[in-house]
Amino acid sequence: MGSGTLRRVAERVLDGRSEVTIVSAMAPQQPDLTLQALLRAARARRVAVRLLLADLTASFRFLDEDAERDLAAGALAITLLAGSVPRRIASLVDSVPVSLAEIDRLLATGELACDVFAVRMQRGDGGGLELGNAVGYTLTMLARPGTAVVVEAAAVGAYVPGLRPADPELVREAIVWDDDSPPRAAGSAPSAVGTVRDQIAANLARILPPDATLQVGIGGIAEALIEVLPGGRGIGFHSGILPSTLRARLAAGDFAGSAKTADPGLAVATSLAPDAGAVPWPQPVRLRPLAETHSREVLARHERLWAVNSAFSVDLGGQANAEWLAGLKVACGAGQLDFARAAHVSPLGASVIALPARTSRGDSRIVARLEPGAAITTAASDVDYVVTEYGVARLTGRTLGERAGALAGVSHPDDRAALLAHLDTG
Repeated sequence: MGSGTLRRVAERVLDGRSEVTIVSAMAPQQPDLTLQALLRAARARRVAVRLLLADLTASFRFLDEDAERDLAAGALAITLLAGSVPRRIASLVDSVPVSLAEIDRLLATGELACDVFAVRMQRGDGGGLELGNAVGYTLTMLARPGTAVVVEAAAVGAYVPGLRPADPELVREAIVWDDDSPPRAAGSAPSAVGTVRDQIAANLARILPPDATLQVGIGGIAEALIEVLPGGRGIGFHSGILPSTLRARLAAGDFAGSAKTADPGLAVATSLAPDAGAVPWPQPVRLRPLAETHSREVLARHERLWAVNSAFSVDLGGQANAEWLAGLKVACGAGQLDFARAAHVSPLGASVIALPARTSRGDSRIVARLEPGAAITTAASDVDYVVTEYGVARLTGRTLGERAGALAGVSHPDDRAALLAHLDTG
């Protein structure tokens, strides 16, 4: 179907409305073409739009120049539920400061408003619709009464064993249009590069037990960690996202998850990485809704749960900021809020923050204090290890002074004197 059909779909959804709240499915099932068409139709009809989304790529591909002007003028309001936002518009984008499990609950109860749910699905072999590379809160939204649904149906997508087809009963009222365009390459979150990333991954691999259940974030450190972890059958995955490099390791029989205390033998997540593309994944993979991956009750079933996340900065007490840069909120805590606490209290588990010692501009990421206004994404009490390319700081059971010394020890060598001077002066 061409752009004319998509325009008519958008106009039909907006017909009779003066304002509309649109919720987009999580990336990589974020339907950028549909969102762009809805925003263009809303502009032509002077419909005020509030858009809620979880863009894991931070690319906002649906946002053209006209929509960006609408955002600046207040005709378009965007709220981030998870993921990141381009820095150029970060000051114009709002967010909901809760975990992903809580986002799912708020959507299910209607406490987060929605008139239209937009989602990208894929055509299955039998012609039906499949959920694609991310489940997230899609099933929650499809089951929500009184919500119009627009499905951007792609001809090509990844095959994930065990992934449930979209229930025909749930999409019977949906407007479905077929996207015949080739698959779009997805962006990825900013990450450490080269030897820094690889050294961080090597340091992480040294502390991870061979029978751990792993949660990993998105980006280069997670990808590098998958590459360097020794092959074995004990390590398994229960994560928000499965990194792209994991596919080949699972296909080779690595990380069989035999030691998992919940879902042994399965690699469970709610999403594949945004750059996973259409390559088939092996049999152990299961993508499930947020209520089955991020809930407190489900995570409590996992012993030896190790959560490996990143941050923009960590202070000398161990508090981690994964949301604020230079006074701008550019990301959400999202799944880190669910997994860090769960891993910290898991028997023989641990919560790990892994980050480069310095920014690309040469500023220390280990800081005396978090910048004014920056939120604490993960509390110091929930951080067991901080890992940089310079080593591992174990924080569990240590006093504030001992923590500060350990953290200064994994900072860049040229930053240590200033951090230790701050420690000496209080």
